[in-house]
Amino acid sequence: MIFFVQLLERKWKKKNWKGPEQFEDESGSLMMLPADLAFIKDSQFKKYVEIYAQDEEKFFNDFSKAFCKLLELGVPFPKDSKYIN
Repeated sequence: MIFFVQLLERKWKKKNWKGPEQFEDESGSLMMLPADLAFIKDSQFKKYVEIYAQDEEKFFNDFSKAFCKLLELGVPFPKDSKYIN
């Protein structure tokens, strides 16, 4: 996935401006927020960044499961429901 590849492969430096803290790549054309860079600074998050950078399908599968769980908010559905996988 492009986001994760960019996060790993580009060098990010703090943007020199009077706005909120942001980071930019060496070309100045791409921007990341501190929350984005937290994914590569934390070893527990970084392992997922590396996995998703290599396997876009894994990201989409994991994201869809997490998003579905978030939307359901723990609502119990019958096992034969069309709303669960």
